[in-house]
Amino acid sequence: MENIVQKTTETVQKAKKAWAVVSLLFSPYVLVAVLLILICLLVGLIVSFPFLLASDQDKLTEVVPNSYVVAAPSQIDADGTLYFWPVPSIARVSSKFGYRDIGEGIEGHRGIDIANGKEKTENQPIYAMAAGTVTLAGSASGYGRAIYIDHGGGLVTKYGHLSAQMDVSVGDVVQKGQRIGYIGVGLVGRSTGPHLHFQIEMNGSAVNPLDYVQPPGADVPVELSYRSMNIPEVLKFLEKRKSALADVNILALIDAAGQKTNVDPNLLLAITGQEQSFVPKKNNHASEIIKNPWNVFGCWCSGKGATLTTEESAVIAAKTIVKLSADRPSGRNPIEWLSAKDNPKGYYAEHNGWWIGVSKYYKVLLDLRGGT
Repeated sequence: MENIVQKTTETVQKAKKAWAVVSLLFSPYVLVAVLLILICLLVGLIVSFPFLLASDQDKLTEVVPNSYVVAAPSQIDADGTLYFWPVPSIARVSSKFGYRDIGEGIEGHRGIDIANGKEKTENQPIYAMAAGTVTLAGSASGYGRAIYIDHGGGLVTKYGHLSAQMDVSVGDVVQKGQRIGYIGVGLVGRSTGPHLHFQIEMNGSAVNPLDYVQPPGADVPVELSYRSMNIPEVLKFLEKRKSALADVNILALIDAAGQKTNVDPNLLLAITGQEQSFVPKKNNHASEIIKNPWNVFGCWCSGKGATLTTEESAVIAAKTIVKLSADRPSGRNPIEWLSAKDNPKGYYAEHNGWWIGVSKYYKVLLDLRGGT
């Protein structure tokens, strides 16, 4: 009998606990909280659904003017390298790809606009994004003057609002990073001010240029900005000097570091001439020096500077040039500024004549390019 009473008591207690839980779940406070959460989720879905349904990734991607794009391009050239930013001296995207309103109502913008104020935009040189054949160089509806380049495989680039001074003609075959013309002065074509309209088409359809190119550091003056290295000629030059840097792979790494940072790889190599006499093979430490011929972190011989690869030290040296190039006063020689003691960012080398030696070697290497 006692067992029956005890079990009955336990069952009643469990029932009371279950009822308490049920009462809590269905209390007015809990019901109101759940209802509010459901309403918030529903409102969020209603607001975002039209955009998710009708928009593509290009139209949802924002490019903040006067800022660097953080995401790397999703498309690369056929040779596995990055495409070339068309205006090395300007990193500012003044108008994005997609829908915009420039005072005449909302319209679709089939490219991006690159500009940084009248004085820093007019007559700036522009360069081919990739190798290809020029299909138009002259007057173009809406653009005033433009250059079109067919890169093969359905890929076409268009450069609009240009100066009448052009470096190419229809039928010319151009290389990646080759100068092709200049941004026009004033209002050229349908525009609100000087800028480069840069457009990329794939199989006839406009695509977001920022999927292909990325704005580089724009602190580098145009005189020192990236231009491709003539590796075969540079190789001959270094071989005559019996340099340990006379290696196609090493030169390719230096060129890639320059392209990545918008620094002329010929300048990077010129610095090795001043710092290490281009690393003679007869030097007992040549195999170590070529890993850091720029003496980043103080020296190739000790500390962190002795742990780097050639690729790593080249990129660090190039980034140092970008940093030191900032805030250069008007009229100052851009190479002299890199080692100037009054440079607020610091200086590359302590020796006062450093920049003179670098300038000498830089001119020699530029002469090897045989072009622009």
